[in-house]
Amino acid sequence: MNQLWLELRTPVGLLVNAPVDSIVAEDLDGWFGIRSGRSDLLAVLQPGLLSFRDSEGEAYVALAAGLLDLHQNRCRVCAREAVLARELSDIAELVDAFARGRAARQKAHSGAMLDLIREAERRLLEGLRA
Repeated sequence: MNQLWLELRTPVGLLVNAPVDSIVAEDLDGWFGIRSGRSDLLAVLQPGLLSFRDSEGEAYVALAAGLLDLHQNRCRVCAREAVLARELSDIAELVDAFARGRAARQKAHSGAMLDLIREAERRLLEGLRA
């Protein structure tokens, strides 16, 4: 039987790309497990946890929802946001730090957008006065 492979991607980049022994995730119907040899599936993941076991032990991924595609022992997960931890007790702290960083990025983005809008308004007014 082929090795189960997990590839977990976010817009930022590849978070996991490694062989794993098992995966546990949650979709609308509830929790399900994946081991090598499972039939192919496509699932819409709920915001929450995905866990996997590999040669280093258990790992946990906090997901802001996503898609899981299992095809021929290759499990591809795409999530808008994800945070990886080896200890379940670390996940809450990492999610909080990620959320603070996201809030700071959104604030900076909003400030830049406001600056662009003000510049466009200034140019428009100058054009109307000319």
